Amino acid sequence: MTNNIIATFQDTLKKLNDDMKEMKSYGATVIKIGTKRQLTSGEIRMSQLVFKNSIDYFKVWIHVGGLIHTATGNAMTPAGEIYISSKDYVENQDFSLSRPNIKHWFIHEMAHVWQYQNGAKTGWLGLKQGCNGGYTTEVQSVDSANELKAYDTDLLGRDANKKFQDFNFEQQGRIIEFYFDSNFLKNEEPHRKHLQISLKLHNRVMAILIDFVKNPKNSSLLPHH
Repeated sequence: MTNNIIATFQDTLKKLNDDMKEMKSYGATVIKIGTKRQLTSGEIRMSQLVFKNSIDYFKVWIHVGGLIHTATGNAMTPAGEIYISSKDYVENQDFSLSRPNIKHWFIHEMAHVWQYQNGAKTGWLGLKQGCNGGYTTEVQSVDSANELKAYDTDLLGRDANKKFQDFNFEQQGRIIEFYFDSNFLKNEEPHRKHLQISLKLHNRVMAILIDFVKNPKNSSLLPHH
């Protein structure tokens, strides 16, 4: 099974690389990793609202660019470091000063930092999600409307009896987004759709995260898939 997953991922990388070569032939700019920065004091304080001291914030780097990110359009946090597009990097020199939709996106990526630093093999989990179509298959998600399969949740229905550790690593990031938005961003652009969903799910999310809020260093809460 491991060999099949690796072979599938290698095939995916080859296709992405071919796509990038084709883009370059049409004059597109391919961003390479070449710039990075550490978290600002504001980003650390904002992250501590959720993760407290369960993360070593001085080990976290934010990088610009990267092949897989550029091809898929998603931020990636494979080994406790965040990779984003050059546009997002330039426009967000301090995510704690960004608009609320960017703030909760950043907290989602910090959730992957939390997972990695506390023992989850996030690179391997991402690899498996990619090979299972998690980042390429769109579904109609009850909680997020048009959504990629890896992030799909139905917290008041299908997933009503799940504990935090039962969700995959991207779903955990989405749940933490809902938590952060409803608790700390509810006065910022209050008509936002993501906020309205977060407020609707607030009680359920708080129940899911009860152990996490008490002790985010609890490694039994880490995802297994």
